[in-house]
Amino acid sequence: MLSKFEKELNKIEKLFEKTVEILSTTLKEKEIKDDFFLIDLKDLDDEVIKFIALLHPQGEFLREAIAILKITPFLNKIKRSIKYFIKKYDFQNKKIDALHQSAITSLEMLKLAIKGDTIEDAYSTIISQEKIADEIYKELFKEIKSKENIDEILKIMNVAKRLERITDSVKTITKYLLFAKEGMDF
Repeated sequence: MLSKFEKELNKIEKLFEKTVEILSTTLKEKEIKDDFFLIDLKDLDDEVIKFIALLHPQGEFLREAIAILKITPFLNKIKRSIKYFIKKYDFQNKKIDALHQSAITSLEMLKLAIKGDTIEDAYSTIISQEKIADEIYKELFKEIKSKENIDEILKIMNVAKRLERITDSVKTITKYLLFAKEGMDF
């Protein structure tokens, strides 16, 4: 039988998992649906704060609750980046497509790791995707220097930066999840 701690933490974990699932699906499908707009990260924070305030958790329960509080701003960055990407990416660019794929892979790995409780296994893949995204972003930056249309340059760079930030945010979320699970500082 689950303790009250575990029941409440499971409720928080499900809300977190559902948020990551919606973000991943939205990015993959390049379409914003109602569930995307219904993501309320303040609800997630409120649930965690209520859990901490009312149940006074200790040890691993407190670590996980604190990690989710720290993760919420990164989920918000991912949400904003996805929305921006979907609204602004109305041109063709192979490097942007590669960044998009890297962001999808990172979010998918995070989603699978959360569902399967295999964050340690996913960590190396997520780190690799973040490094790949950084490299693609650098290459894209060099490539567009030759363009003359400043509006086009800014649009490409802004879209690219948003996708690159998704992989950065997923990496940070993964580190917090590792902290929650293992209690190691990073």
